[in-house]
Amino acid sequence: MRKFVDTFLKYKEYALLVIIAVFSNLIFGIAYLFKDQFSAIMSVESFLAWHNVLEFTSVLISFTVFVVSYYTYNQTGNLRSVFLGSVFLAIGMLDAFHTLSFKGMPAFLIENNCANRATTLWIIARMITALGFLAASLIPINVKFRTNRIVFVAVPFAISILVLYLVTYYPTLLPPMYIEGIGLTPYKISLEYLIIILVAISILMFIREYKATKNKMVLLLCISLEIGIFSEAAFVLYFSVYDIYNYLGHVYKFVAFFIIFRAIFINEIQEPYRKLSKAKQKLRDHADSLDMIVKERTKELEKLNQKLMEDLRYAQDIQKSVFTLRNQDWEKVRFEVKNYSSEMVSGDFCNIFKIDNDNIGFYIGDVSGHGVPAAMLTIFLNQTIKTLIEMEINEFNIFSPSEVLENIYRSFNNTNFDENVYIVMIYAVYNKNTKILTYSSAGLNVAPILIKPSGEISEIEIKGFPICKFIEFYDGEYQNHILKMNNNEKILFYTDGLIEAQNTDNSFFGDMRLKKILQENHSKPVGELSQLISNSVFGFAGNKKIKDDITFLLMEVVE
Repeated sequence: MRKFVDTFLKYKEYALLVIIAVFSNLIFGIAYLFKDQFSAIMSVESFLAWHNVLEFTSVLISFTVFVVSYYTYNQTGNLRSVFLGSVFLAIGMLDAFHTLSFKGMPAFLIENNCANRATTLWIIARMITALGFLAASLIPINVKFRTNRIVFVAVPFAISILVLYLVTYYPTLLPPMYIEGIGLTPYKISLEYLIIILVAISILMFIREYKATKNKMVLLLCISLEIGIFSEAAFVLYFSVYDIYNYLGHVYKFVAFFIIFRAIFINEIQEPYRKLSKAKQKLRDHADSLDMIVKERTKELEKLNQKLMEDLRYAQDIQKSVFTLRNQDWEKVRFEVKNYSSEMVSGDFCNIFKIDNDNIGFYIGDVSGHGVPAAMLTIFLNQTIKTLIEMEINEFNIFSPSEVLENIYRSFNNTNFDENVYIVMIYAVYNKNTKILTYSSAGLNVAPILIKPSGEISEIEIKGFPICKFIEFYDGEYQNHILKMNNNEKILFYTDGLIEAQNTDNSFFGDMRLKKILQENHSKPVGELSQLISNSVFGFAGNKKIKDDITFLLMEVVE
């Protein structure tokens, strides 16, 4: 017994189909016993009233199924759903025509004095039902198909109207389905059996799908189609359109359509709310622990952020220590350097160092990008130049800026830096005794500005190739340029961030504004002039944060 119960529970869905079949057969047997009593108590008027109620309820369900599938199609794109909706639109229209054409009803296009028209419309509707469900069983349940949904209205509407027209005005085109005084014709009975076979095949297809998906809606479709088979069987057995089997067939059809209504309409309406309910339940399940999770994650993020800021401050200190001027007493020449980072660490660089008692070397430039990666490039550059300076004089000419840049170019191409990374800079050597400035450019995109004691200013010519990963195409040949300096002359070297600073109107500071400041304040010492330039730039920018690093170096020859 226990084994039987376990087996029943395991296959209870399939057992339900067997139980429905047994119960439906039992009703068939009971109906046969009471057919005479039914004919005695059920008048034609009463039968028509019940027939109309059952049929129009089925019609309403058909149209409801169509409306749901039609108006959810744009969201779901489900081919099976909209196809079945289209089938039910045709079924609903034909069942409505069948009801209006039933023998005993008022005239509908023609007088309803014969049962053949209503029977023909009925059998065509049932054939469309059988073929429609068979086709739907062949469409995978989750297949998406996008097309203009008006197609699913136009086609069933056109078919239904055409069938009504032909059956009403050209009844001889189709074999008769019902003959007064004789009953159902062999054609009608054969078609009913064919419909039963097609529906049975559809049930087998849906059972196979249910076995794979366990979708409850598919199981309900199987139950509905099974009851539909008994409805068709009832319409094989009746002799009069008003007898008990005709009535029973309509009852079975009503039950089958109600289950379809439950399977399709209610499921489509309830499914979004079921999903929403599950989502709400999940939110409720997580609500109690959410605050704790957020606090823990916030603490972790705060720790990570604190560690990151500490590392950035450490990197900032290292960078500042590398590029800070340690010897301000240069004799016969003065320097002033300003550096402002757009982030905690800078992608600009500048350094001044003593080569020997007569010569001073310095460089200024910019690397691609901002932040930590750019800062690491500046450290690489400083270390490379430091290494070159410490080399023996006979191995390397530190007094030749072009050779310095060539060596930096080769060293850079031996690194693992990304191919998109590059450096632009100027390297220069100034001899205090001869007052000769020798310089070479590696692609710096802003020209230095020479400021004469008279206030006349002019841009110094610079040409050169950026430090980048290009050695397989270009050897990196750089040129030295010579500039004889005079007493009280100044030179401004700067990166493009200075003239590309923007204000709240997104206007640029520009080189014209910079030159005007230099002209009007040419006589000021480099310390005052550099501070004036800084105040002018940040006064121009106002509350807007600078987007690029700003670095400039002022050099002045003094007696």
